[in-house]
Order: sequence, then C-alpha cells, then structure tokens
Amino acid sequence: MKLIPILIIVFFFYIFLTLKKRNKFSNRKTLIERFKKRFKNINVRRKRISEEFTNSLLLDPCKNIPLGTWYSEDELREKADIHRSRLSKFGKSKINGEMLFVGPKGGIYKISGDGKKKYV
Repeated sequence: MKLIPILIIVFFFYIFLTLKKRNKFSNRKTLIERFKKRFKNINVRRKRISEEFTNSLLLDPCKNIPLGTWYSEDELREKADIHRSRLSKFGKSKINGEMLFVGPKGGIYKISGDGKKKYV
C-alpha cells in the first residue's frame, strides 16, 4: 500500500525530468540552427569577404585598387578613402595600376617611364 504512492511520485518525477531535458535540448537545437543559418547566409559571407579585402588593401600600399564604371558610388568613395589613407600612412599607393607617391611638399606624383616625376 505504501509502495504505490511512492511509485506514482517517482513516475511523475521521471516524466518531469524527461520533459525538462527535451526542452533544454530543443532550445539548444534552435540556437545551433540559427547560428548555422546566419553563418550560411550569402549576404553575411559577402560582407565578411568585402571587409577582409578592404583590410588587406589598407595594410599593403602595393596592392592595386581597381576602379571601374560598374562600381556604385559608395564603393568608389570607400576605395578613394582607402587610397587617401594609404597615401597619408605609407606615402605611396597603387590605384588602377599606377603607383602614386606623396612628394616632400605634399604634392602627389607618379613616376613616368623615363624616370621623371609627373605631378597629378
């Protein structure tokens, strides 16, 4: 007689723990699924690649900054800002295949084929 109430309590306690575990894991699963979905999102990957490319351009003044008519105005402004910051930091920057330098008085020049400075 005393055994039946104890078994009922143990049974309900077991069901309670099982349901609690399921909720805990289902919450984790949704967090993992959201992370995977965000990680696989194409726009996030494009933005990350763009930021990595921009950072690599900022660190190396010898890397070419391509400019074209197909770029949007925002992209052109960003590339011009990168070019200006490289000129001020390193004293030189390569844009559209031409290396530009900062002169001693602050002017910007490029070196022509015969070795002369041509101010821009």
